[in-house]
Amino acid sequence: MATLACSENLEQVAKEPYFGGVKGLIKDALATQILTLICGFSKDVEGFETRYGKDYPSMNNEFKKTDENFKKFDDLMAWRFALDGKEYWQCRLKELTDDL
Repeated sequence: MATLACSENLEQVAKEPYFGGVKGLIKDALATQILTLICGFSKDVEGFETRYGKDYPSMNNEFKKTDENFKKFDDLMAWRFALDGKEYWQCRLKELTDDL
């Protein structure tokens, strides 16, 4: 495991009860960044659901039954990416919070 060097002043401030130490600060910062990612992916998913009026599995099944449409295909790939990203970061956030 890598170690993080920090100044004595920074370490003293981090030890204040409000912050929970350097480890607590790092975990809080990571959680905040992960929540930002989840929010972005969620907005993308909601945008596609609004545009097409259905969820991804329904739209994907419909796409498979119709003629090729490159715009819809591109949207499906971006939609899938957003769903996968959202799920991935939700799992990572759970791992982080389980470790607290």
